[in-house]
Amino acid sequence: MENYVYLSIETTGLEVNEERIVEIAALKIDNKTKIRSLFHQYFNPEKKISPEVSGTINLTNNFLQGCPLIIEKIDNFLDFIKDCNLIMHNKPFVKKFLDKEFNLIKKEPLSNKLIDTLDLARVRFPNDINTIDFLFRALSLEKSVVKTCLNEVILLPILVEKIQDHENHDIN
Repeated sequence: MENYVYLSIETTGLEVNEERIVEIAALKIDNKTKIRSLFHQYFNPEKKISPEVSGTINLTNNFLQGCPLIIEKIDNFLDFIKDCNLIMHNKPFVKKFLDKEFNLIKKEPLSNKLIDTLDLARVRFPNDINTIDFLFRALSLEKSVVKTCLNEVILLPILVEKIQDHENHDIN
């Protein structure tokens, strides 16, 4: 039986060389259907985030200052995703940030199989931007929750299932 982990991150901004990860959420699923467990952790980025970023990711500098550093919790995350296929939206963005953080703390880059829901979405909507918000609207899915990393990782399996049902594409 294969294990899949839906993965989402939040960062202090978009530039991988200047920014840091502030949140990781991961949802482990057996055979893409049965939820097994959840990993969720906030991190102190050791830098201030701008008011614009704070408003976008719904996290404040005060809150993040009280969170552990990524080096203190990353082994828990690595144990959680061990031997699992990782499913994420916008794989290049997520992978670059994870690789950067792992490099900073002298960890090896991920060796897991990485699956990008963005690729799946591009098959279904080849001429569109394919953000998570766009896909929920385009597929007539209700997304009335506040945008957070945790909410996104919980909603990703629903999104993937809806795209697959509509197009008869498998995520592998």
